[in-house]
Amino acid sequence: MSESAQSLDTAPAASPARVAPARPNLGRGIQRWSLPIVFVAAIVLFSILRPDVFPTVNNLVSVLQQNLPLLLVVAGLCLVLSLREFDLSFGFIAGAAAALAVQSMVLWHVPPGVAVLLAFALGGVLGLVNGLLVAFTRLPSFIGTLATGAAIEGVMLAISTQTVFQGIPESYIALTNVKVGGVNVDIVVVAVLVAVLAFVLRFTVFGRQATAIGDNPAAARIAGVNVRLTQVVSFTLVGICAGLAGVLITSQAAQYYPDPASGLTLPAFAAAYLSLSLGRGWRFNVPGAMLGGLFLAVIQTGVTMLNQPTWLGQLLQGVILLVAILALNRRRAA
Repeated sequence: MSESAQSLDTAPAASPARVAPARPNLGRGIQRWSLPIVFVAAIVLFSILRPDVFPTVNNLVSVLQQNLPLLLVVAGLCLVLSLREFDLSFGFIAGAAAALAVQSMVLWHVPPGVAVLLAFALGGVLGLVNGLLVAFTRLPSFIGTLATGAAIEGVMLAISTQTVFQGIPESYIALTNVKVGGVNVDIVVVAVLVAVLAFVLRFTVFGRQATAIGDNPAAARIAGVNVRLTQVVSFTLVGICAGLAGVLITSQAAQYYPDPASGLTLPAFAAAYLSLSLGRGWRFNVPGAMLGGLFLAVIQTGVTMLNQPTWLGQLLQGVILLVAILALNRRRAA
Protein backbone atom coordinates (compact mmCIF):
# COMPACT_ATOMS: atom_id res chain seq x y z
CA MET A 1 0.00 0.00 0.00
CA SER A 2 1.38 3.43 -0.88
CA GLU A 3 2.15 6.09 1.67
CA SER A 4 -0.53 8.30 0.21
CA ALA A 5 -3.15 5.58 0.68
CA GLN A 6 -1.97 4.95 4.25
CA SER A 7 -2.24 8.65 5.00
CA LEU A 8 -5.78 8.63 3.69
CA ASP A 9 -6.69 5.63 5.86
CA THR A 10 -5.24 7.12 9.00
CA ALA A 11 -6.53 10.65 8.44
CA PRO A 12 -9.05 11.73 11.03
CA ALA A 13 -12.64 11.90 9.90
CA ALA A 14 -13.81 15.33 8.92
CA SER A 15 -15.89 16.94 11.63
CA PRO A 16 -19.47 17.63 10.62
CA ALA A 17 -20.18 21.19 9.62
CA ARG A 18 -21.67 23.23 12.38
CA VAL A 19 -25.20 24.39 11.76
CA ALA A 20 -25.85 27.95 12.75
CA PRO A 21 -28.63 28.25 15.29
CA ALA A 22 -31.93 29.27 13.79
CA ARG A 23 -32.68 32.91 14.25
CA PRO A 24 -36.18 34.17 14.71
CA ASN A 25 -37.58 35.70 11.57
CA LEU A 26 -38.17 39.31 12.54
CA GLY A 27 -40.16 40.00 9.39
CA ARG A 28 -42.64 37.23 10.10
CA GLY A 29 -43.05 38.42 13.66
CA ILE A 30 -43.82 41.94 12.48
CA GLN A 31 -46.30 40.60 9.92
CA ARG A 32 -48.03 38.49 12.56
CA TRP A 33 -48.56 41.44 14.88
CA SER A 34 -48.98 44.13 12.23
CA LEU A 35 -52.74 44.42 12.74
CA PRO A 36 -52.62 45.04 16.51
CA ILE A 37 -49.75 47.48 15.97
CA VAL A 38 -51.56 49.61 13.39
CA PHE A 39 -54.80 49.39 15.41
CA VAL A 40 -53.12 50.85 18.50
CA ALA A 41 -51.28 53.40 16.33
CA ALA A 42 -54.58 54.59 14.81
CA ILE A 43 -56.13 55.03 18.25
CA VAL A 44 -53.10 56.96 19.47
CA LEU A 45 -53.03 59.15 16.35
CA PHE A 46 -56.68 60.19 16.51
CA SER A 47 -56.45 60.62 20.28
CA ILE A 48 -53.64 63.13 19.73
CA LEU A 49 -55.46 64.93 16.94
CA ARG A 50 -58.81 65.07 18.78
CA PRO A 51 -57.98 64.61 22.48
CA ASP A 52 -61.21 66.16 23.68
CA VAL A 53 -63.53 63.79 21.79
CA PHE A 54 -61.93 60.63 20.44
CA PRO A 55 -60.36 58.90 23.49
CA THR A 56 -63.48 59.20 25.65
CA VAL A 57 -65.29 56.10 26.90
CA ASN A 58 -68.59 57.25 25.40
CA ASN A 59 -67.02 57.58 21.95
CA LEU A 60 -65.33 54.18 22.09
CA VAL A 61 -68.58 52.50 23.21
CA SER A 62 -70.44 54.33 20.47
CA VAL A 63 -67.95 53.14 17.85
CA LEU A 64 -68.35 49.56 19.07
CA GLN A 65 -72.15 49.69 19.15
CA GLN A 66 -72.52 51.31 15.75
CA ASN A 67 -70.37 48.61 14.17
CA LEU A 68 -72.07 45.61 15.77
CA PRO A 69 -73.82 44.68 12.49
CA LEU A 70 -70.46 44.70 10.71
CA LEU A 71 -68.75 42.59 13.37
CA LEU A 72 -71.57 40.05 13.38
CA VAL A 73 -71.57 39.67 9.59
CA VAL A 74 -67.77 39.37 9.48
CA ALA A 75 -67.81 36.57 12.05
CA GLY A 76 -70.16 34.56 9.84
CA LEU A 77 -68.28 35.49 6.68
CA CYS A 78 -65.10 33.93 8.07
CA LEU A 79 -66.80 30.51 7.89
CA VAL A 80 -67.49 30.87 4.18
CA LEU A 81 -64.07 32.34 3.41
CA SER A 82 -62.43 29.43 5.23
CA LEU A 83 -64.01 27.23 2.55
CA ARG A 84 -62.35 29.45 -0.07
CA GLU A 85 -65.84 30.53 -1.13
CA PHE A 86 -67.42 33.98 -1.32
CA ASP A 87 -70.73 35.47 -0.28
CA LEU A 88 -71.61 38.80 -1.85
CA SER A 89 -75.28 38.68 -0.90
CA PHE A 90 -75.19 39.18 2.89
CA GLY A 91 -75.81 42.92 2.60
CA PHE A 92 -78.97 42.29 0.58
CA ILE A 93 -80.04 39.56 3.01
CA ALA A 94 -79.69 42.01 5.90
CA GLY A 95 -81.78 44.58 4.01
CA ALA A 96 -84.52 42.07 3.19
CA ALA A 97 -84.64 40.81 6.78
CA ALA A 98 -84.84 44.38 8.08
CA ALA A 99 -87.65 45.19 5.65
CA LEU A 100 -89.62 42.12 6.71
CA ALA A 101 -89.18 42.85 10.44
CA VAL A 102 -90.26 46.49 10.17
CA GLN A 103 -93.14 45.92 7.78
CA SER A 104 -94.49 43.03 9.84
CA MET A 105 -94.69 45.30 12.88
CA VAL A 106 -96.03 48.42 11.16
CA LEU A 107 -98.47 46.94 8.67
CA TRP A 108 -99.32 43.55 10.15
CA HIS A 109 -99.05 44.57 13.83
CA VAL A 110 -96.78 41.65 14.68
CA PRO A 111 -95.09 41.81 18.13
CA PRO A 112 -91.43 42.90 18.00
CA GLY A 113 -90.20 39.53 19.26
CA VAL A 114 -91.98 37.72 16.45
CA ALA A 115 -90.66 40.28 13.94
CA VAL A 116 -87.09 39.54 15.03
CA LEU A 117 -87.72 35.81 14.62
CA LEU A 118 -89.09 36.45 11.12
CA ALA A 119 -85.91 38.34 10.24
CA PHE A 120 -83.83 35.45 11.56
CA ALA A 121 -85.89 32.95 9.57
CA LEU A 122 -85.69 34.92 6.31
CA GLY A 123 -81.94 35.36 6.70
CA GLY A 124 -81.50 31.65 7.34
CA VAL A 125 -83.66 30.64 4.36
CA LEU A 126 -81.86 32.98 1.97
CA GLY A 127 -78.49 31.77 3.25
CA LEU A 128 -79.67 28.19 2.83
CA VAL A 129 -80.57 28.92 -0.80
CA ASN A 130 -77.04 30.24 -1.39
CA GLY A 131 -75.55 27.15 0.20
CA LEU A 132 -77.67 24.74 -1.85
CA LEU A 133 -76.81 26.53 -5.09
CA VAL A 134 -73.08 26.46 -4.38
CA ALA A 135 -73.02 22.90 -3.02
CA PHE A 136 -75.26 21.09 -5.52
CA THR A 137 -74.97 23.05 -8.77
CA ARG A 138 -71.22 23.74 -8.67
CA LEU A 139 -72.06 27.36 -9.31
CA PRO A 140 -69.05 29.59 -8.56
CA SER A 141 -69.90 31.27 -5.27
CA PHE A 142 -68.61 34.66 -6.41
CA ILE A 143 -71.00 34.85 -9.36
CA GLY A 144 -73.76 32.82 -7.72
CA THR A 145 -74.12 34.96 -4.60
CA LEU A 146 -73.85 38.11 -6.70
CA ALA A 147 -76.81 36.88 -8.75
CA THR A 148 -78.81 35.82 -5.71
CA GLY A 149 -78.00 39.19 -4.12
CA ALA A 150 -79.65 40.94 -7.06
CA ALA A 151 -82.68 38.68 -6.71
CA ILE A 152 -82.80 39.25 -2.94
CA GLU A 153 -82.73 43.00 -3.57
CA GLY A 154 -85.89 42.51 -5.60
CA VAL A 155 -87.41 40.61 -2.68
CA MET A 156 -86.44 43.47 -0.38
CA LEU A 157 -88.11 46.03 -2.64
CA ALA A 158 -91.21 43.84 -2.87
CA ILE A 159 -91.43 43.54 0.92
CA SER A 160 -90.83 47.22 1.58
CA THR A 161 -93.78 48.59 -0.37
CA GLN A 162 -93.08 51.84 1.47
CA THR A 163 -89.71 53.53 1.67
CA VAL A 164 -90.50 55.14 5.03
CA PHE A 165 -92.37 53.40 7.83
CA GLN A 166 -94.02 55.32 10.63
CA GLY A 167 -94.99 53.89 13.99
CA ILE A 168 -92.18 51.42 14.68
CA PRO A 169 -92.77 50.09 18.22
CA GLU A 170 -90.62 51.61 20.92
CA SER A 171 -89.75 48.16 22.25
CA TYR A 172 -88.12 47.34 18.90
CA ILE A 173 -86.09 50.55 18.98
CA ALA A 174 -85.11 49.81 22.57
CA LEU A 175 -83.39 46.58 21.54
CA THR A 176 -80.18 48.58 21.05
CA ASN A 177 -80.72 50.93 24.00
CA VAL A 178 -81.43 48.58 26.90
CA LYS A 179 -78.60 48.29 29.42
CA VAL A 180 -77.93 45.68 32.07
CA GLY A 181 -75.30 46.58 34.64
CA GLY A 182 -74.30 49.59 32.57
CA VAL A 183 -73.60 47.48 29.46
CA ASN A 184 -75.76 47.54 26.35
CA VAL A 185 -77.61 44.28 25.83
CA ASP A 186 -76.95 44.27 22.08
CA ILE A 187 -73.20 44.39 22.73
CA VAL A 188 -73.47 41.39 25.05
CA VAL A 189 -75.61 39.41 22.59
CA VAL A 190 -73.30 40.05 19.65
CA ALA A 191 -70.23 39.29 21.77
CA VAL A 192 -71.70 35.92 22.75
CA LEU A 193 -72.62 35.04 19.16
CA VAL A 194 -69.21 36.07 17.87
CA ALA A 195 -67.50 34.02 20.59
CA VAL A 196 -69.58 30.97 19.61
CA LEU A 197 -68.65 31.34 15.93
CA ALA A 198 -64.99 31.80 16.86
CA PHE A 199 -65.10 28.63 18.95
CA VAL A 200 -66.84 26.69 16.17
CA LEU A 201 -64.28 27.70 13.56
CA ARG A 202 -61.23 27.15 15.75
CA PHE A 203 -61.98 24.24 18.07
CA THR A 204 -64.73 22.05 16.59
CA VAL A 205 -64.69 19.28 14.01
CA PHE A 206 -66.88 21.42 11.77
CA GLY A 207 -64.32 24.24 11.82
CA ARG A 208 -61.43 21.92 11.06
CA GLN A 209 -63.39 20.38 8.22
CA ALA A 210 -64.15 23.82 6.79
CA THR A 211 -60.46 24.69 6.87
CA ALA A 212 -59.57 21.35 5.27
CA ILE A 213 -62.04 22.00 2.46
CA GLY A 214 -60.49 25.41 1.88
CA ASP A 215 -57.01 23.90 1.73
CA ASN A 216 -57.89 21.04 -0.64
CA PRO A 217 -61.52 20.08 -1.39
CA ALA A 218 -60.57 16.85 -3.19
CA ALA A 219 -58.41 15.65 -0.30
CA ALA A 220 -61.18 16.56 2.15
CA ARG A 221 -63.67 14.42 0.22
CA ILE A 222 -61.25 11.50 0.19
CA ALA A 223 -60.82 11.91 3.95
CA GLY A 224 -64.57 11.52 4.39
CA VAL A 225 -65.56 15.16 4.91
CA ASN A 226 -69.10 15.98 3.83
CA VAL A 227 -68.18 18.98 1.70
CA ARG A 228 -71.70 19.81 0.58
CA LEU A 229 -73.16 19.78 4.07
CA THR A 230 -70.35 21.99 5.37
CA GLN A 231 -70.95 24.48 2.57
CA VAL A 232 -74.71 24.57 3.15
CA VAL A 233 -74.33 25.08 6.92
CA SER A 234 -71.72 27.82 6.46
CA PHE A 235 -73.82 29.85 4.03
CA THR A 236 -76.88 29.39 6.23
CA LEU A 237 -75.02 30.76 9.26
CA VAL A 238 -73.95 33.80 7.25
CA GLY A 239 -77.60 34.38 6.33
CA ILE A 240 -78.69 34.17 9.98
CA CYS A 241 -75.97 36.64 10.99
CA ALA A 242 -77.08 38.98 8.21
CA GLY A 243 -80.69 38.74 9.38
CA LEU A 244 -79.72 39.82 12.88
CA ALA A 245 -77.54 42.56 11.43
CA GLY A 246 -80.57 43.96 9.61
CA VAL A 247 -82.50 44.03 12.88
CA LEU A 248 -79.67 45.88 14.62
CA ILE A 249 -79.36 48.44 11.82
CA THR A 250 -83.04 49.38 11.80
CA SER A 251 -83.28 49.35 15.60
CA GLN A 252 -80.31 51.71 15.89
CA ALA A 253 -81.70 54.01 13.20
CA ALA A 254 -85.25 53.80 14.63
CA GLN A 255 -86.49 53.62 11.06
CA TYR A 256 -86.28 51.66 7.84
CA TYR A 257 -84.69 53.13 4.73
CA PRO A 258 -84.03 51.46 1.36
CA ASP A 259 -81.03 49.10 1.23
CA PRO A 260 -79.89 49.77 4.81
CA ALA A 261 -76.91 47.36 4.74
CA SER A 262 -75.39 48.46 1.44
CA GLY A 263 -72.27 49.75 3.18
CA LEU A 264 -71.33 46.44 4.83
CA THR A 265 -69.75 44.60 1.91
CA LEU A 266 -66.41 46.40 1.52
CA PRO A 267 -65.54 46.74 5.24
CA ALA A 268 -66.65 43.16 5.91
CA PHE A 269 -64.28 41.68 3.34
CA ALA A 270 -61.50 44.07 4.37
CA ALA A 271 -61.85 43.04 8.02
CA ALA A 272 -61.91 39.34 7.13
CA TYR A 273 -58.76 39.57 5.03
CA LEU A 274 -57.01 41.57 7.72
CA SER A 275 -57.52 38.57 10.02
CA LEU A 276 -55.08 36.58 7.88
CA SER A 277 -52.17 38.51 9.35
CA LEU A 278 -53.07 37.58 12.93
CA GLY A 279 -51.87 34.24 14.22
CA ARG A 280 -50.08 31.41 12.47
CA GLY A 281 -50.89 29.71 9.23
CA TRP A 282 -52.49 32.72 7.50
CA ARG A 283 -56.01 31.40 7.96
CA PHE A 284 -59.24 33.30 8.35
CA ASN A 285 -60.06 33.65 12.03
CA VAL A 286 -62.82 35.43 13.91
CA PRO A 287 -60.67 37.24 16.54
CA GLY A 288 -58.50 38.78 13.84
CA ALA A 289 -61.58 39.74 11.83
CA MET A 290 -63.07 41.47 14.88
CA LEU A 291 -59.87 43.42 15.37
CA GLY A 292 -59.84 44.28 11.67
CA GLY A 293 -63.44 45.47 11.79
CA LEU A 294 -62.74 47.68 14.81
CA PHE A 295 -59.64 49.05 13.09
CA LEU A 296 -61.70 50.08 10.07
CA ALA A 297 -64.33 51.58 12.38
CA VAL A 298 -61.67 53.62 14.17
CA ILE A 299 -60.37 54.89 10.82
CA GLN A 300 -63.85 55.88 9.67
CA THR A 301 -64.71 57.58 12.96
CA GLY A 302 -61.39 59.39 13.13
CA VAL A 303 -61.74 60.70 9.59
CA THR A 304 -65.23 61.96 10.38
CA MET A 305 -64.09 63.68 13.58
CA LEU A 306 -61.35 65.45 11.65
CA ASN A 307 -64.06 66.93 9.39
CA GLN A 308 -62.70 65.13 6.36
CA PRO A 309 -64.98 64.14 3.45
CA THR A 310 -66.79 60.81 3.77
CA TRP A 311 -65.23 59.47 0.58
CA LEU A 312 -61.84 59.46 2.29
CA GLY A 313 -62.96 56.75 4.69
CA GLN A 314 -64.19 54.60 1.80
CA LEU A 315 -60.93 55.17 -0.04
CA LEU A 316 -58.87 54.12 2.96
CA GLN A 317 -60.95 50.96 3.42
CA GLY A 318 -60.41 50.02 -0.22
CA VAL A 319 -56.66 50.63 0.05
CA ILE A 320 -56.47 48.57 3.25
CA LEU A 321 -58.29 45.66 1.56
CA LEU A 322 -55.93 45.87 -1.43
CA VAL A 323 -52.85 45.84 0.81
CA ALA A 324 -54.20 42.85 2.76
CA ILE A 325 -54.76 40.85 -0.44
CA LEU A 326 -51.31 41.75 -1.80
CA ALA A 327 -49.72 40.67 1.49
CA LEU A 328 -51.61 37.37 1.31
CA ASN A 329 -50.42 36.69 -2.25
CA ARG A 330 -46.85 37.51 -1.27
CA ARG A 331 -47.04 35.18 1.69
CA ARG A 332 -48.41 32.33 -0.45
CA ALA A 333 -45.67 32.83 -3.01
CA ALA A 334 -43.03 32.69 -0.27
